[in-house]
Amino acid sequence: MKGRTWKNIEKNASEEIKSYLSENGGTSEEVKSLYEEWRIRFSDSTFTYYTKGTLFSTPSPSNDPAVYKAWKKIDSLVGFTFSRPKKDFLMGLDETGKGEIIGHTVLAGVIFPKGIFEKVDLLVGPADTKKRHTFEYWDKIFEELDHFRSSGFDFITEKISPSEVDRYNFNRIMDVRYQRILSLFLQKVKINQCRIVLDDYGVGTTLNRFLNSLTQKGAEVIITKKAEDKYLGAKVASLVSKRIREKEIREINENPDYQINGLSIGSGNAGDKQTLDWLRKWHAAGKEWPWFIKRSFKTIWEMEGKTKSHKKINPPSEKI
Repeated sequence: MKGRTWKNIEKNASEEIKSYLSENGGTSEEVKSLYEEWRIRFSDSTFTYYTKGTLFSTPSPSNDPAVYKAWKKIDSLVGFTFSRPKKDFLMGLDETGKGEIIGHTVLAGVIFPKGIFEKVDLLVGPADTKKRHTFEYWDKIFEELDHFRSSGFDFITEKISPSEVDRYNFNRIMDVRYQRILSLFLQKVKINQCRIVLDDYGVGTTLNRFLNSLTQKGAEVIITKKAEDKYLGAKVASLVSKRIREKEIREINENPDYQINGLSIGSGNAGDKQTLDWLRKWHAAGKEWPWFIKRSFKTIWEMEGKTKSHKKINPPSEKI
């Protein structure tokens, strides 16, 4: 059983939660910092409420049903983290690596029945997809998530290579790839049974037309910013894409062919000092850029002394 986090909890709701925990066997503990309002030990989990309105419950090593019941009670008081589904199947789409200067952009689509919604929520809900973690962090969650395959969970990933990014309009490639993922999923389930959530990256006309046709056939289609904060399917897709990308970045970092003076590429983000140091040293050595560098990014063409990158074109859908 993973831990749980709730955010933006009002003071009166926190007092109601505190009373529930205390009345059902919880014991108050001394707070450990100025940022903590209260702490309660409940079974083998510690519930901590912070001054900024965040409540955190540590994992229950024994998987005590009482802890799970307390979480359900808190959900009923403060609202669910993720929007509850009305459709029978949930599809989520998200990507990782779009803004990184190194490596593939990984697109992921996931599908699962609403019958395992709560189990998936308990597993991936606490995962922090906003911060950078090691491959091992994402891989551990992914392995547990993969156990739900027998219950109807499935995923599809697509990679956009740096060479494609350099040549084509990025968002239009994503349009084509996401439509392909959805088309494959929709061969398995009825359209009117699906809720489809897509993180809004700037969806183009063609994909919008396709999504509108699905809406007309009964699907619930949601395109929104920060989708993974509100919709479980999108968060799961984000997690799957991060696991795939981090595996690739780890392999590049460990490959001695791509190290210079003992320095490896780092995270691949242009804001990462190690990545920038590696780029400068590689370029200064007169080496040809490896396959994983997005040469159309400003950091690269400025490093090469160019004034701007070439104009990109829309991808031919049959070739992407």
